[in-house]
Amino acid sequence: MATITVTTPTVGGSVTPTPTTCTAADKFAATGGKYILYYKNGAGGALTTAYALNTQAAPAGTFPAAGSGGTNWADLRLSNGIPISTDAVCVIPDVAPYVDATQFVNLKHTGLTGTPTVAVIGPL
Repeated sequence: MATITVTTPTVGGSVTPTPTTCTAADKFAATGGKYILYYKNGAGGALTTAYALNTQAAPAGTFPAAGSGGTNWADLRLSNGIPISTDAVCVIPDVAPYVDATQFVNLKHTGLTGTPTVAVIGPL
């Protein structure tokens, strides 16, 4: 599990994101607000799905169950696949439902090949 450094923008300034190599389970510190995740796959990297994990327990009889690759009924699917040599931008409009008890947003990446990277920008 990698802890991703969050790049915080300032009014009127530009940002230089800090990419971190994706692992199956990564996290970044957050308390609230909107965050942008910038994924970059090189010539040999690919990613099947990316999720922000929700910590809420599913109510009894919840339907539908967790999405393919997810772990919880309320996980946020950020991407349904980022192919080789492709960049992708994903947005978490409000991270509050995904912040765990230790003030981190946990990400789950499946189908990793090569070394895709992710940079997190926020809060906006």
